[in-house]
Amino acid sequence: MKKYSFFITCLIAINSFSQNYKGTLEKTNYNGLHTLNLNTKVRSASTDNFSSLRIKDVNNNEVPYIIVSSSNKNFTVFNPIKITTNRVVKDSITSIEIENNTNTPFEELVLEIVNTKITKTYSVLGSNDSKKWYGLVSNKTLSNINSSNNTSVKKTIQFPLNNYTFLKVIFSDKNSLPINVIGAGVYKNKFFKTSSTKLENYKKETVFLKEKKVTRIKFSAEESHKINTISFKINTEYFLRKAKVFVQRIHKVKKREEIYTKILSTFELNAKNENTFTITNLNEKEFFIEIENDDNPPLDIEHIQLLQKPKYLISNLKKDGIYTLIIDTTLTKPKYDLGNFISENTKVIREIAVADFSIITKTTKPSKAKSFWQTTIFMWICIVIGGILVVYFALGLLKDVNTQETK
Repeated sequence: MKKYSFFITCLIAINSFSQNYKGTLEKTNYNGLHTLNLNTKVRSASTDNFSSLRIKDVNNNEVPYIIVSSSNKNFTVFNPIKITTNRVVKDSITSIEIENNTNTPFEELVLEIVNTKITKTYSVLGSNDSKKWYGLVSNKTLSNINSSNNTSVKKTIQFPLNNYTFLKVIFSDKNSLPINVIGAGVYKNKFFKTSSTKLENYKKETVFLKEKKVTRIKFSAEESHKINTISFKINTEYFLRKAKVFVQRIHKVKKREEIYTKILSTFELNAKNENTFTITNLNEKEFFIEIENDDNPPLDIEHIQLLQKPKYLISNLKKDGIYTLIIDTTLTKPKYDLGNFISENTKVIREIAVADFSIITKTTKPSKAKSFWQTTIFMWICIVIGGILVVYFALGLLKDVNTQETK
């Protein structure tokens, strides 16, 4: 048993030397939910199932996320508006002035205010020249200006729908101390439409097989990518051809390797149609499209587009936080609470991007010396010992068989 245990340990150690991927999330100026469009590099590295994806903060703690499916989504996004004037008139008022740079009428304004237990009364005025002001609401009350999770809170003030170029919010300071307004903005509905991404990673080779009367197109890339749609642009005037998407696989038959064809999808190219087809199970480094020509000349194909529906990640991030996105194939699918709180009415502050996403090799921190079992030498020792053990057990088994036969 000890021999078997050591052999298994060596195999586990060999498998632990895996390659991973790492990227840095763009810094944000806001606390709250953010969306990240998962690009083709991230999706290819994760094999498009995202079980191995993690977000880590500066302390290497996991940050929960959810993946938004490829269906269209409508989220509420926060658009900041610059505060042009923020004045405190002693023992009188605090005056906040903004310029409506949204170019659309609106009937509410979101103010970001530093936490306070003070209740305020306010009025809102509008102007087209920042000189002559007109009243919108007067002596409204703003209360519960605090958050248990953040140092500031966003409060919405409402007023009649208008298209004034400038708005002024006046807080009365006669009966209480001033409050600290640090930002302003409006929430807008943003429709995340699943406009497909063109995959440019594949090389294309076309051959005409006269004997089979087919056109065969080979696509190949360094990494596999999820392909949801294949779209043809064909210049031939009249055509109606059967076509199929297939891959080539290898299996062993009596110690010989044979190549066989696995069909993934079939469809019909028709001059009357758009010739765009949905493919449900195509995620390959190499695949083929074969078009049956019969006795017709080959089609004049201007181009073939490989398309991928986008996917988004949503996560709750902190202002100026440092976050890392990693792909580690040894990880299993995480289970976070966040998914229970995301819907189409969820307010998502802004979009971010991932930078410097590239492949890395698992190593220990540079500041510490590697343990012997983490070195390449140890890996090769395990490989050699593993090979010796396999031969040893095989010879032992053969010896036992010969002994049984001589009895």
